[in-house]
Amino acid sequence: MLLIALATAMIVSALAGLKLISDKGDDYASPGLHTEVWQGYQLRSEMQRLLNTARAVEKGQEGATALMMRLGVMRNTLDPFRHTRVFDYLPVPRPEARATIKRLDSLSANWMQKLAWQDDAGARRVASDMLNVLPGQLRPAHDLIVISNIAVAAQLDSERQSLQLTFHRLTGTLILMACGCLILALRILSSQRRSRRLARELQILNSSLERRVQSRTALLHEREALLRTILDSTPSDVTLLSADQRRVFYVSDNLLAQTGTRRAEDFHLETLFENQDDYRLTTERLKRGETLHQVEARLCPTSPYWALLTARPLRIHAQSAWLIWCLDITHRKAMEHKLQQLAATDALTGLYNRRALLRAAVKQLRRDRRASLSVLLIDIDHFKQINDEHGHPVGDQALRTLAQQLGGLMRDNALLGRVGGEEFAVVLPGRSCEAAGLVAERLRAAIADTPLRVNDAVTLSMTLSIGVSQRHEGDSLKSLMTRADRALYQAKAEGRNRCCQIAFEAPPELVVPAVDEA
Repeated sequence: MLLIALATAMIVSALAGLKLISDKGDDYASPGLHTEVWQGYQLRSEMQRLLNTARAVEKGQEGATALMMRLGVMRNTLDPFRHTRVFDYLPVPRPEARATIKRLDSLSANWMQKLAWQDDAGARRVASDMLNVLPGQLRPAHDLIVISNIAVAAQLDSERQSLQLTFHRLTGTLILMACGCLILALRILSSQRRSRRLARELQILNSSLERRVQSRTALLHEREALLRTILDSTPSDVTLLSADQRRVFYVSDNLLAQTGTRRAEDFHLETLFENQDDYRLTTERLKRGETLHQVEARLCPTSPYWALLTARPLRIHAQSAWLIWCLDITHRKAMEHKLQQLAATDALTGLYNRRALLRAAVKQLRRDRRASLSVLLIDIDHFKQINDEHGHPVGDQALRTLAQQLGGLMRDNALLGRVGGEEFAVVLPGRSCEAAGLVAERLRAAIADTPLRVNDAVTLSMTLSIGVSQRHEGDSLKSLMTRADRALYQAKAEGRNRCCQIAFEAPPELVVPAVDEA
């Protein structure tokens, strides 16, 4: 700090000295310096010439133009005196000098206003005025020369004293700079000795540090190799990358293969996700500092599979990073899908089972509470005789064949399921009671008119009894199915092979449930 302060002081002193020399040089190199005495003589001469020109004008020997030009020359000669500060250096103030300058300036300006280039008559009047006034101003003009001479001498003496003071200051500055240079040289020599000593000590410390760094580096490499072995041996795929995704610290070989990336530094997390919404939600949660635990997502767009994502934000070398595990659960998802199908599907016919059909009907009711919806409850007439005459395997095959025929006669939005042994149900969204009755009649007629070929040896004739019901306002799914069941029993009671419908009867106090439970 001492050296810096000393060097700064020396630089400031040198700059100050240079600035002082420059300012003085500019002052003494200024044009027109100390010319006030000569300008006084010029002014006195021009006043005399103006008098001579005024006499010639009055006699008619000169015109207005000559008088104006001579007056202009005198004003130009007077102009430096109006701005000079040389009279400030007078030992004793002489106000008459400035009074003379002011008076001459006022007179000349007044005469200049009265003159015109071609106005000879006006010029004679002005010349007459000049002849009356100017002779009385010659003596003050001479005094102005004397005062200017005294003022210039005083100014020169003041500048000499100022220059002498400047030299004294420069001398002091040079002495200070010489002392500063000596101190700097001594400090530099001391610093060199200290630097050599520190260099020897630093060399010893470097040798010790290099040995410690080599030892720690070897240990870190061993730990890194062990960590990579552990990560490569885990059933999960792992990646560790910076939060800005510009640096990849680690990525499993399997993830590189899935994204088609050859080098780890070219890996991008976005290419791992099949659905970009999953990528966006995952990164947004990580940016908020959240930890993701076993979140399902579809990975690898080229060969999609289901995976469980576990991710957490952390910091590595003061840098935000994300650690992400991916566990392949494709087999588990397939098993879940299979279990869902088994839970929702009738094992014999492949149609909806009773529980799945009722759930689908509930969803339909929730989708549009005011839309019309009808239910057909179907029962095979005398199906027990088929089992008794041909055996249960033929009966099971007959049920499968009938299910296929009914499915072929249904439209896309119809829901078909097996709800009992030989009972089937059809949910018709958006169908009125009349339209549902037509559908029921079409199904009944198609089955009655078409022999059912069970196998090469058995062909059966079947008839159906069908109960039809339509949902009304305030109606529940349970009451809808109950009416369809009553209509089915009515069809059987009336002789089978027919479709029946029971009219809706509203209860005395109407309660409108949203949907009934399955």
